[in-house]
Amino acid sequence: MAVSVDMVTSEGVDEERDEVQVEGLRACNQSVYGHEEFPHTHNCVIPYTLLDHSWTPYHQTVYGYIHPVVVTATLMTNCLVCAVLVRPSMRSATSTLLVAMAVSDTLTGLLPTPCFLIFYGLGLYEDWLPFAWCLPYLYTTEHLPTVFHTASVWLTVALAGQRYVHVCHAGLGKRVCTVANMLRLIALVYLAAFTLHLPRLLETRVDHVHVASLVQPGTSSTHVANSASQPLRVPAKRQ
Repeated sequence: MAVSVDMVTSEGVDEERDEVQVEGLRACNQSVYGHEEFPHTHNCVIPYTLLDHSWTPYHQTVYGYIHPVVVTATLMTNCLVCAVLVRPSMRSATSTLLVAMAVSDTLTGLLPTPCFLIFYGLGLYEDWLPFAWCLPYLYTTEHLPTVFHTASVWLTVALAGQRYVHVCHAGLGKRVCTVANMLRLIALVYLAAFTLHLPRLLETRVDHVHVASLVQPGTSSTHVANSASQPLRVPAKRQ
């Protein structure tokens, strides 16, 4: 499960109970990595942050700067490849599969690029993930790229099978490996890839959690959306 962040206001320190009442920040929460749970929330609810256990100093450089450049180059070259392969003189069963593979590979890298630019390129990764970005970030950086990557792998296997049939069984290849059949196969591959990952797409759920900002604790944002959720009481850090 996941929950997301909008902004922060901290109030009401209770010295006897050593707790802080935090209002205003809605954070994206997830139930992985073994972080401390927040009380009065669903089971295993943890604010979602990009600074998880796998964080390294190279994350910002790779995702914020190198990834967009590589994806842009891939997009341009794959567009040129597709422009050539869709010409009537180049149209064949093999070129049809190659175009589908190029589209899948391009979308695998292109989908997470906007979020990577915003959070890593602009340095917003240091705080909790804003609630408005929770589902878009999870879907475009994790779930949907995995769907297209799976489709790309299966299309590669299909291309190998198509070439085997053409080489080793030429007569059968001419009858079976047609452009129309390859289009049906491509549609079947995409449908199978989406169905395989459908449980992950459906199980993702977000909720509100009010926590203090990691960057500006005790401050609030003017663009915070009002929330009907009750403020959470979270343990204060001991000095």
